[in-house]
Amino acid sequence: MILSVRLAVVIFILVGILSAIVGIFWYQELQYLLPTPVPKDYKVVLPDEVIKYDSILIPQQYSKPKLLHFFNPHCPCSRFNLAHFLFLKNKYADQVDFYVVVASREKVPAAKKLIEKDITILVDGKERLAKACGIYSTPQAALIQTSNRLYFRGNYNRSRYCTDKNSNFVQMALDSLVSLKKPPHFSELATHSYGCSIQQKDTFELP
Repeated sequence: MILSVRLAVVIFILVGILSAIVGIFWYQELQYLLPTPVPKDYKVVLPDEVIKYDSILIPQQYSKPKLLHFFNPHCPCSRFNLAHFLFLKNKYADQVDFYVVVASREKVPAAKKLIEKDITILVDGKERLAKACGIYSTPQAALIQTSNRLYFRGNYNRSRYCTDKNSNFVQMALDSLVSLKKPPHFSELATHSYGCSIQQKDTFELP
């Protein structure tokens, strides 16, 4: 009888530990592999649509195309994607203007710690830019032509670490854009939003 009770206690403890491990794994990994919930008021914005946004935040017309990088410094996916984004910025900076877009002023100090100083950070407090581009998760990019028409909107890569070179969607779109070609045709993996919701509360504390 005593052995049965002890065995039950050991099993209970092991189950608790296993559940805790699974919970941590879910929190850190699996939740970001699932599609980001689509907002109820979401409206799809397709390539070649004119992007109408607040000219106070960003110039309506300019001599170069724009890349709007929707970023949350407290989102693990945004942080894992950061090195790839900075690589693209350094590669295409002479041909494309890069902007980082955060959802609130509270995120600016954290973003400045991670983003290079020569990149302009825009505060999209009312999500005007995000909604204008059809974006509701981070990290995602919107490429806008000098005509203010959307060229591409979607994910940087199918992998949260941006390690799959065959699915570097934003990089391939940038290559086509600067070569004055039509936007590439990608699968839904390029546009189906993954990562953190723009409205999501901070889940990752910076050191």
